Amino acid sequence: MSKIRAILVDDEYESRQTLLHFLSRYCPDIEVSGEACSVDEAAGIITAIAPELVFLDINMPVENGFKLFEKLPDINFYSVFVTTYDEYAVQAFKHHAADYLLKPIVIHELVATVNRIAKLIEDKNKMHQLSFLLDGFRQPAEITKIALPTMEGLIYVYTMDIVRCEANDNYTHIYFKDGKKIIVSRTLAVYEEALKGKGFARVHNQHLINLQHVEKYIRGRGGIVIMSDEKAIQVSQRKKEEFLRLIGINI
Repeated sequence: MSKIRAILVDDEYESRQTLLHFLSRYCPDIEVSGEACSVDEAAGIITAIAPELVFLDINMPVENGFKLFEKLPDINFYSVFVTTYDEYAVQAFKHHAADYLLKPIVIHELVATVNRIAKLIEDKNKMHQLSFLLDGFRQPAEITKIALPTMEGLIYVYTMDIVRCEANDNYTHIYFKDGKKIIVSRTLAVYEEALKGKGFARVHNQHLINLQHVEKYIRGRGGIVIMSDEKAIQVSQRKKEEFLRLIGINI
């Protein structure tokens, strides 16, 4: 994993130097790319270099650390608040702080915080990689329809609107992106064949999914896929290799 770009924001030079020393000695994954002594200066540096992590003092003259978040249109970094006063803890976490450290900084607490954020960044980067690879499946699909037999007759639906199909004995439950569900008296194997070549994958004996509606893949023996309807679908160990090949990733 490449080093994590970080900046230090603190109006006290000595505090920045102490933290810089601790990071360089005990946290080799961190690369301090900038320092700021005020919120305005920090906002400029963040805009210029896009750090992944910001160590942010709260109690500073003119504007406190919380004001930084009002000056940025997007927050694309993790923040660790560093302060002498623990009464700011609740407010810090309301600002979605990744962690909160009290001065004087305790080395083992700093190391634990950095290790935890490094894991968050690693997982986030893997999800970005997966999302990028899935983009190919999310391009406008060929507009095709499929006929579903119901008690009232045939219903024609767009395949791109199908999120997933789930086996239930000799029936198949078909779930759509608008939240609707249709139950048809055909086995899942029938729809696996009917939807072949249309961006669907059989990831389990019970589940056929639309790759355009995959939101996340969580690693495991087989793994778990999170669909756009927020349903968690288990990937069987037997189907894992084929599924990963289809989405073009090797995790």
